[in-house]
Amino acid sequence: MSFLLLNFIVPFVMILTGHLLKKHPVSDMKSQNGYNTPTSRKSQAHWDYAQSIAPDIFISLGKILGVTEMILSVIMLFVHVSGQAALIVGGCVGVGFLIFGFYRTDSEINRKFAKTR
Repeated sequence: MSFLLLNFIVPFVMILTGHLLKKHPVSDMKSQNGYNTPTSRKSQAHWDYAQSIAPDIFISLGKILGVTEMILSVIMLFVHVSGQAALIVGGCVGVGFLIFGFYRTDSEINRKFAKTR
């Protein structure tokens, strides 16, 4: 069951990406680097705010996902779920958290700039 470690790829990448974005913030929208979504590209102010909040959101969600994956893996081991099914469940949960990270970041950007209109 050591292949269940594959379920920890997404949380690892989310945390690593968050740390890299935090350590090396991107100020130039034209570089196509950083947290780059249509919402973050609406203006330089949107871009700057996105670069300031995205790393913390992805780091925190990555940590929560890591713990969630651990708990799910233990539960699936105890109920004797097949390895393939455990990987599918873990992958779906990981993708769900990743999508939620983008949704949450874009929602925070929209919330901040809705107040300034």
